[in-house]
Amino acid sequence: MRFIVLVIHLGLLGLGACGSSPASVDASGDDAPGDGTPGDPLGTCTGQCKTTALTAAFKATRTLDSAYFGVTSQDGSLHIEAYKRSGTGCPTMSSPTPDYTLVISSMAAPTSNAPLMSPINILDFKGDLLTNALGLAATMETLTPVAYSAGNFVAVDVSAVFSQGTVMGHLYATHCASLDG
Repeated sequence: MRFIVLVIHLGLLGLGACGSSPASVDASGDDAPGDGTPGDPLGTCTGQCKTTALTAAFKATRTLDSAYFGVTSQDGSLHIEAYKRSGTGCPTMSSPTPDYTLVISSMAAPTSNAPLMSPINILDFKGDLLTNALGLAATMETLTPVAYSAGNFVAVDVSAVFSQGTVMGHLYATHCASLDG
């Protein structure tokens, strides 16, 4: 059921226009809050926190290396997409199709480092990651917020189990108005 909803939602994503560039985040030093140290408050994100490296291990292993998010107007939840081989900047109707996309469809805006859950789907547009499927829904997922600045960025550690494999790692996503819904 989640996959059907995802396909419908993805069809609507291209209707928005790409917003301005995300605001830059400035934090002084490696000990700034949100640098991934357990117990840090949400807020800033420095160093490795500002990278996306999600390992998708299915019939092949690939690393998703870019991510963006939008805000759902109905409930303020975050819609996050992570990609391998996407275009640069916010996704639009004319953006090239990425090889792979991980979709976190409705994560609550983080208020602490407490783990969250949200439907997660993986899409294989290249056709070499999944067996006989364009997409799969996760059967178990845990999202651990590392840092969040409303309207600017979100950093999350991801653990997702699918019937054919896993997606594990860290994502740093900047805000794109084109993903707002």
